[in-house]
Amino acid sequence: MPLLSKLYENRIVRAAIIIVLAVLAAVSVFRGAQNALLFSQDFQWDAAKALCMRLDPYELSKDTGKVSEYPPLAAFYKMFTDRGLTQKMEANQFPSLLFLLAPMTVFEPATARIVWLVCNLIFSAGIIFLLRRTFLEKTGTFEYVCTMLLMLAGTPYRNQLGVGQHTLFALFFFLLAVFIEKRSRTRSAGTVILISLCLFVSYFKYTLTAPLALYFVYKRRYRELVISVAGHVVLTAAAALWLGKSFMYMLTAPLSVASALVSEGGIDLGVLIGGPLALAAAFLIGIGLTVMTVYMPQQREYILFPILVMWSLILTYHRTYDFFVLSAVSMLFCDDFTKDCKDRFRVLLISWYAVLIAVIYFGLRAFSENRASLIGAGIIYYGFTAVLTWIGIKMIKDKKNE
Repeated sequence: MPLLSKLYENRIVRAAIIIVLAVLAAVSVFRGAQNALLFSQDFQWDAAKALCMRLDPYELSKDTGKVSEYPPLAAFYKMFTDRGLTQKMEANQFPSLLFLLAPMTVFEPATARIVWLVCNLIFSAGIIFLLRRTFLEKTGTFEYVCTMLLMLAGTPYRNQLGVGQHTLFALFFFLLAVFIEKRSRTRSAGTVILISLCLFVSYFKYTLTAPLALYFVYKRRYRELVISVAGHVVLTAAAALWLGKSFMYMLTAPLSVASALVSEGGIDLGVLIGGPLALAAAFLIGIGLTVMTVYMPQQREYILFPILVMWSLILTYHRTYDFFVLSAVSMLFCDDFTKDCKDRFRVLLISWYAVLIAVIYFGLRAFSENRASLIGAGIIYYGFTAVLTWIGIKMIKDKKNE
């Protein structure tokens, strides 16, 4: 241990680690950008374009043969078929969320793909900046730099960028809402509106940010949550009028499309349990997390937020490209946590987290995410999540017994 500690504190060793990680991160971002220019198949430009054209994207998702009748959509799919690839519309987003992509539909498909890549790179830089100003502000500089470089070097981030997913977009605006909340000294109307607007946009990846938004329950920012959700209710009603459909259809149609993907996740409950039982389990766990958030003592966000991150990635459908968010869990090892945790247990948790990151960021790729590797990753992941949840519950009980 003394030798390891000396090596860890050695400036040359630290510099070498950062250089190696920086090279890996640069290569990863470059390859991800290359893939994004070629593919970006999850961008959902087609679904947003259909909605803007006053076409029902949910019907087109089930009857894909009709898309060829509309030149803008046909041009989009031609980019894939010309290279021998298949692509179909999967409008699994609510209409209020698809409207957020409306500005992208003014561009031709190929140009929109470039613009979206640039946006995602900007969001990535923003996430790195905002994490430092929010949840990782008490993390050591060396640890913070290594964590961010590992995030960029990992397979999840590279795939997230390459397929044109929306988690970078959503997480950036969620962190921006947290940043504004932390920096605001008063609860003025302007601050409430800004936070609400950022949360409103962050729900684009609601399977991730809805559980994370419990952080604002912890901060007693109820107005912001209500306003952010109300905005989507209004836009959904507008979409119903726009397409001449019922309000309930606008809620159930995207869920119907999304239900076909439930069993295609990585290690989430849908894959582990499947069917209605997974939904019931997610609902009950969600209630439990809400109760935990309400009763969690203040100044304990260093344990609460990691718990929310860990559960958010397995409560509902998530492919492993969303797991780059695990980098935020490193806030668990800030100085505040050492006051509430014995050294040996803290070392165990750090080691467990390091193994989890290594497996998720690099190990799954090495084994092509085969069944055995996913099972192994799931065991490590669920075990770590259970331990963090137990720590959170214990903190609540200890506070009540004081």
